Amino acid sequence: MDALPRDPKEWRVEQVKQWAMEVVGIKEEHADKLVQQEIDGRALHTLTEAKLERCGIPIGPAGLLMEAMEELGGGGSSAAAAGEVDLTSALRVALPEMRQVAGKKSAGTTQ
Repeated sequence: MDALPRDPKEWRVEQVKQWAMEVVGIKEEHADKLVQQEIDGRALHTLTEAKLERCGIPIGPAGLLMEAMEELGGGGSSAAAAGEVDLTSALRVALPEMRQVAGKKSAGTTQ
């Protein structure tokens, strides 16, 4: 196995396939579906089990991939699925709108 970059988000499509086959242990025919969908390291962390199944990856290998992605520490979808929210990111989105609403109220306008 060729050495993979330390940060999974830097993996190219072929490196994701290599990881899926050699580390996770799924069959090449299923790993090829990741290649067909152009799943690189950044895209890997956006996947859900449902998305993997829509790509034609059976439930078993899809579950193994999800488990392995969580072990990588990046399963972005796993945190969302568990109902966890990154408060810093949420505030970055919400604060500008909150400021805009507060500014309108202090100016005496209402919607």
